[in-house]
Amino acid sequence: MSKKVSSEDTHTISHINYVTNGIHDLANDLYEDLMERDHDKAKIKASGICKLMSDLIHSMSDEI
Repeated sequence: MSKKVSSEDTHTISHINYVTNGIHDLANDLYEDLMERDHDKAKIKASGICKLMSDLIHSMSDEI
């Protein structure tokens, strides 16, 4: 018998996928900018990753 996933868990999984997909996309873009030696764009991408990580840390701290 399989256990049904609760709607809260479904929402949580969806949010986790959204956040991690954003991180993945920014990291891929950062890689491309670094390979192209476009340091101005790379700095913007790196800052975006840092902001996303900071927001993630704050949201996890709020849940405790």
